[in-house]
Amino acid sequence: MNKGSESVAGDAEVGLRSHRLLEMCLIIGIPPKTLRRVIQDMHSKFFDTTDVIPEVLSIHAPPFTGPQTNAHTHLQSPLQKPEEITASTFSSSQLFGNGEHFKEHLNVPRGIELCGLPELCFPDGFKLPVEEQEESFHFLVLTDILGNRQQGVVLHINREIKESDLYQSPPEDIDPTMDSTEPFKVLVPFGICVITKFPYYTVLKDCLSCLLLDLKSCGEREFEMKVKAFAAQLALVPCPPPGSIQLCFELGPLSIVLSPPEDIDSPVIDIGLHIPFLCFKPETVLQIVTYILTERRLVFFSTNWPLLTLVTECFIHYLYPLQWRHPYIPVLANQMLDLVMAPTVFLMGCHSRHFDTINEVEELVLVDVDNGTVLTTQHKGLETPHLPTAAVEEFLTSTQQLQANTELSSAHLASHTNLATAREKKRNQRQQMNRQLRQIFLQLVGNLLRDVSKHLNLKHRVFNKKEFLDSRQPASQPFYNSFLKTDLFHGFLKARMSKKVDAFTRWERSESSRLSLDQALNSCSSTNISSTCSRKRKDHTGESRQTLPTNANDETLSLEPLAQRNSWKMNKTLGRISRSKAPLRTLYLPSFPCDPLDSLSVSLYYTKLIVQISRTIDQTGIEDSEALAVCFYLRGIVRLAQGQFLQALLDFQNLEKINMNFFPWDLVKRTLNSMTPEQLHTVQETEELKGLFFGTMQKHWDMLKQEESVKNFELPKMPLNKQDFGIHIQAAGIVNNPNNTDRLFDILAGGQQKLIEPKMFNELYSRWNEIKSEVDNMTLPPEAMQNLLENERITKVSNPVKTSYGLGRVVLSQRRLLLLMEAHPYCKEIARFRDIEEVEFCLPVSIFPLKILALKIKVRDKKEPFIANLKSERDLWKVIIREMCAGKFLADRHKDPQYIQQALSNIQLINAVAKCSFHQRPMTIASKLAYLDQTAGQEPPALPRMTSDALKHTLHLTDSNSPPYAVDVLLYVPGNLDPCESADTHPKLWCGLSDGRVMTYNAATWIMEQPPIQAGHSKLNCMIGIGYEQVWLGSEDSSIYIIDALTMTCNKRLVGHRNQVSDMIQEETEENGDTISQIYSCSLDGSILLWDPGLMEIKSQFQLPQCWRLTSILLHHDHIWCCVEYSLLVLARDGTQIQEVTLTPSPEGSSNLMTDFLIIPQRDELWVVCSQRANLYIWKTDDLKDPIETIPLPGCSNITCMIHVKNQVWVGGGGTTNNGKGRIYIINSECYSLEKELEAPCGGIGALCSAEDRYVLSGTQDSKAIIWKVD
Repeated sequence: MNKGSESVAGDAEVGLRSHRLLEMCLIIGIPPKTLRRVIQDMHSKFFDTTDVIPEVLSIHAPPFTGPQTNAHTHLQSPLQKPEEITASTFSSSQLFGNGEHFKEHLNVPRGIELCGLPELCFPDGFKLPVEEQEESFHFLVLTDILGNRQQGVVLHINREIKESDLYQSPPEDIDPTMDSTEPFKVLVPFGICVITKFPYYTVLKDCLSCLLLDLKSCGEREFEMKVKAFAAQLALVPCPPPGSIQLCFELGPLSIVLSPPEDIDSPVIDIGLHIPFLCFKPETVLQIVTYILTERRLVFFSTNWPLLTLVTECFIHYLYPLQWRHPYIPVLANQMLDLVMAPTVFLMGCHSRHFDTINEVEELVLVDVDNGTVLTTQHKGLETPHLPTAAVEEFLTSTQQLQANTELSSAHLASHTNLATAREKKRNQRQQMNRQLRQIFLQLVGNLLRDVSKHLNLKHRVFNKKEFLDSRQPASQPFYNSFLKTDLFHGFLKARMSKKVDAFTRWERSESSRLSLDQALNSCSSTNISSTCSRKRKDHTGESRQTLPTNANDETLSLEPLAQRNSWKMNKTLGRISRSKAPLRTLYLPSFPCDPLDSLSVSLYYTKLIVQISRTIDQTGIEDSEALAVCFYLRGIVRLAQGQFLQALLDFQNLEKINMNFFPWDLVKRTLNSMTPEQLHTVQETEELKGLFFGTMQKHWDMLKQEESVKNFELPKMPLNKQDFGIHIQAAGIVNNPNNTDRLFDILAGGQQKLIEPKMFNELYSRWNEIKSEVDNMTLPPEAMQNLLENERITKVSNPVKTSYGLGRVVLSQRRLLLLMEAHPYCKEIARFRDIEEVEFCLPVSIFPLKILALKIKVRDKKEPFIANLKSERDLWKVIIREMCAGKFLADRHKDPQYIQQALSNIQLINAVAKCSFHQRPMTIASKLAYLDQTAGQEPPALPRMTSDALKHTLHLTDSNSPPYAVDVLLYVPGNLDPCESADTHPKLWCGLSDGRVMTYNAATWIMEQPPIQAGHSKLNCMIGIGYEQVWLGSEDSSIYIIDALTMTCNKRLVGHRNQVSDMIQEETEENGDTISQIYSCSLDGSILLWDPGLMEIKSQFQLPQCWRLTSILLHHDHIWCCVEYSLLVLARDGTQIQEVTLTPSPEGSSNLMTDFLIIPQRDELWVVCSQRANLYIWKTDDLKDPIETIPLPGCSNITCMIHVKNQVWVGGGGTTNNGKGRIYIINSECYSLEKELEAPCGGIGALCSAEDRYVLSGTQDSKAIIWKVD
């Protein structure tokens, strides 16, 4: 290995250290000098070891081979005579009093603190045993000052040492005439402690058990070298990353298996999570969990040291995905008992003999593991708070089905005669039990935190604590009052604010899918099924295939927030996919080298391991991407250990296109930073690594933002001006639109005072919460619910009143007015909002003998009006009915369902203000909030007639709480509308937003099928579908992201470009009867790459010279056509330029910027748009000298996109007369005439796509997708 390789290998050791099973191995005991003094005291019959303090005798840490070995390993054997000790020796004061001096000599691995470790290895104190004792183990958790944890497994052994071995010659105080045939012997305890960053407790216990066999048979002089060789062997074992591959290695008589974590964010679990259920009743387990969730100060007691760590570790795992970040010391040594006096929250464990002493400390929860009981010290604030009843009952029901005692459940089975089989059986039982328990506790945590997201304001990073508490059961509110103050809950809120996808997120989606499926199944009837099947048969006889809804603007499509509605069939499919996990595969590590301290032997071991991993890669298909990612990851870190940095980076590069979640950014950065300039040049010259180097060293888009805190919403205590009022009212979730916020302030302020008093705001907030709670909990009798339409929700119900239809309650939904009859529990339709012509007060009529003014509603096509005696509610109902009618009117006019949602929000606010008492006539103020009713009749038609006729529907891709994002790219994928088929076969619309999110809609219903998929965090420039399996997206961050259309996940990334990816095209060719697909991608810097989509590898590439703005490419007549700033280039397949198309300079002499182009193959025509001239130019592809036609685009400032549909060309851009609106020009491609000019009210057009020539969809700058009809 050359000098450069050694440099990289040395730093790779630092990177590899975080992936090794062994961090370091220590021998703890007493040094020779102390041991000699103790023996002399024994001779003098003055024997007291209470003042003996154990020390670190030796440290063994990797690397064990190479030039740095001597700096990492130092020995101080208690058996060596003074003149034989060659390594540096350190006293206890040097070890723990001067840490820098100690680290300077021993080079202790970073993150490992040795202070207090000897005492933890001997928690009962150091004692010389009088008689032979059995070896024992216990487990440690070590936490540094930053909260990082390491785990330790300690083996206690007793070695018989002869006194003569401690001296070069007999000491003076021993009588030389004594009989030396029986030398004096003493049993000396030693602790061998293995420290790791991965909590493989059972694995390391098995490893130390194998070491124990060797130590029993070895001599005194071999003891030290045996431990060192053992540590060197474990340092060769990598830990598996999350995935479907477990590692297995042979050590002594045992086959030891390292099981991987289940998910990227899951911890390693190498213990039986059922252990607490063997010690406590389920009710007691739940009580302890409750104390931990409310962050009490807990101390666990047991006479069994290892049991303390195992039990406390189980409770830490029970909290998942919540993270315990307080002090955590499961084993307290005798000298550390004063730590329980700490005023902070903690979780500790100590021996039962100290129970009485610790019981005197106030405000502690004492958990007796041996007796299965929980006690609290005398303090009235430590009562166990009650969890929600439903969550408790579900937990207890689930735990009753557990068979925690595996001995009882397997008593009827035959005994295993093979050790390996018995161990495998036990391991599988433990893993199965762990999965059950993790699901049970995840369900518990999910039930406790259900609906928290509904009370979060992501924009203002505010959690509405009061609203959440009001939604909980009164009996469980004391628990939530305590829990919401904890660090556990605060960390959970921060994860939700950052939209982290963790176990809770997956549980929440699963629960949502399950509830949607249950509701859909409950609403289905045999009549509906039969009618559906009859429609299916009719469709087959009439039309062969229908892929888009014929009435996309029907009320059923738009009256519910699209982001909250799901297709239950798709959810069912997705749920099935998410639950199916690949079975674990086993990768067998090579046998350990005979001499693990020999560099050549270790290098040969790594070579064999690389060969073994490579063989597994060759045997794994591309469909098993998770297993492939694990293999490439493992091979990369092993190659780093060998100093093969170039090959290691290539393996890590492969992770991007297989599963980018595995990509080790920190390790790659450290490796690149450690390289010499010559080595970095080699990386830059390696074609496959150019993108990796650029993305890692020169860009910082992948860096995570610093987390911000989450604030609890607090009511104001001081008068609010307009700005402060807007902040508070939006943080409370009452109003989200800034314009509506200002309007509400002006109405409440009455046009006179400039401030809103806290009392007024607080009352409004209280009333609004009451109305919101009423709406959320509003239900009708089951018989009446059958009269509701699909997705129809009840918003308001009146008191019982007399009406012209009879006695009943007036019911308002988002679609219509209903009357819930009192005599018979069914709903009779009064009118749909679009059919209501007039709402007014009526004069006394005969049906109301009390002559009270009533409310009269005139309905189109009905002779008699509907009259209701609403009494005191009359004025309020008139306002809200008129507001809903105005919302429906505007929604139909603008083809935008968002007006219905705005009307519903206004009605909720009107109801709240009408109940307030801060004004003598609250209805006067409330009526002013009916903004849509006031403006609907005043404003002129919002859209020109031509635009209104073409406009079909508007999709809002984000909710009102989120800022607007531009829709930069659209993709329509055709499908099948057969209602009896699975929803995953329906047509889909993919929408890419400027923040990297991708929204997927079922194009049969225009319902969003699942939460957004994040494809990086930069603007997306292009998107293509690869069959029905994948969607490729080109991003501004120079990457190509790949979405798996089956699992709806984005975990693959291609990094061949070094500038933003501007366009992609797919080509399919026939070769030997097979269809071969390949992808061309281009970037702004003129780089064009040809990809094999199956292998996700670059087949070829070339670079356009002196190119700074390559925006789009097309294939035509076996040539590549490129739009390059001021010209259009025609290239051969190898990049050779064949022809250049340019426009004549403008009268001012400046060149014309080409923004987009398309080719119509049927007519052999090239269409080019130039934004500076606002013209459209047309050439014949066989004569590119001069354009055959020039079409002006009036009132246009910039052109962004263009598509060909039937015999039309649609051109999208922005207008000059009004910058807030976009324009779409429709040109007849046969007669070159401008047929239509459409005005998009939602901002400039950023993307266009065609839905099978029936509809055109456009993306706007304010998070909307507009659907247009094609003539």
